[in-house]
Amino acid sequence: MIVLTIIILIITLAVLVLSHEFGHFYTAKKFGIKVLEFGFGLPPRIWGRQIGETIYSINWLPIGGFVRLFGEDETNKEVLDNPKSFAAHPVWQRIVVVIAGVCMNLLLAALIFYIVLASQSFKQDIPLITPFHFIGVTQTNETNVYVGGVSKDSPASMADIKVGDQIININGEILDSSEKLIEVTKNNAGKEVTLTLKNQSGQTRTVQLIPRIHPPKGEGAMGVLLEAPTVAHLNYSSFPQRLASGFTHSYNLGAYSLVVFAQLIGASLKTHNIQPLQGNIAGPVGVTKIAGLILQTSSPLIPYLNFIALLSLNLALVNIIPFPALDGGRLFFLLIEAIFRRKVNPDVERLIHSIGMVVLIVLIVVVTYLDITRSAY
Repeated sequence: MIVLTIIILIITLAVLVLSHEFGHFYTAKKFGIKVLEFGFGLPPRIWGRQIGETIYSINWLPIGGFVRLFGEDETNKEVLDNPKSFAAHPVWQRIVVVIAGVCMNLLLAALIFYIVLASQSFKQDIPLITPFHFIGVTQTNETNVYVGGVSKDSPASMADIKVGDQIININGEILDSSEKLIEVTKNNAGKEVTLTLKNQSGQTRTVQLIPRIHPPKGEGAMGVLLEAPTVAHLNYSSFPQRLASGFTHSYNLGAYSLVVFAQLIGASLKTHNIQPLQGNIAGPVGVTKIAGLILQTSSPLIPYLNFIALLSLNLALVNIIPFPALDGGRLFFLLIEAIFRRKVNPDVERLIHSIGMVVLIVLIVVVTYLDITRSAY
């Protein structure tokens, strides 16, 4: 299964990367910029063939791709002044070429999300790590209380409560937060209470137990660890909402991802600990593991399409970050040129992008190592 997962994932990445690079390639050709190479993967090269003025190549590291433009990152004045050179074209055309890859990934994500939503009657549930309001859709938030752990020889253990069970109500009171359950439990310590539970298969049952008045240190009255995730139920109900749902959903998930990522960075800086970020960022190994879990389900098609759309959306968001060597970093220098009507020194820009590329490769190696260490446990 792992071999099949890797093959499917490589094909998936090829679609995402090639669509991104095709955006750069197509716009460059349209503006008359010479494309030296269109490559899948990162060098060294496995195979290459020149068609016209462009080499089409497959490279050893299947973690990206590139379009090499004539006159990009060039310092030779004769090349820079050539009419087919990237550097010789108006700044607005160069901006279009640079952002075209991100636009292609956003378009691909929107199209796939539309297919996914249409197959689900234009409804989708999104777990909320932090409160968020999604636009252009009817949103209803629901908080459920789940059992995340059961202490040995506790009232919960004796009542055969299992990890993963949802606690629907206690003594007939519907639960909308873990605090509500804790409050009712404390008020009934030493008295029998009735819990209505739903297991992971969707079956409901009732159990009775007596919460402890003096539980052991580190345990609660019932002896359960509680988890209370909030889920946003999204419903693109009206015709205008459904018509725009692919693009709206892409915007909503993109904006939500940025909010969560900013909070993770803030938590890491505040605690001086990389754990909040480390636990929520996946590299090649982590992505392969997620893909494998999806493909092992009984009906993987729609979940996997949703996964592809999320990857495409994240590829766009990462690439637009104003970091050297990324599209966002190149866009940053072009915006400086557009505002001040003066090009940044080519030698300086080339050096900065080269340093950025080294940093990115190091980051990929570090994230991959963290993925492997997480998998080991």
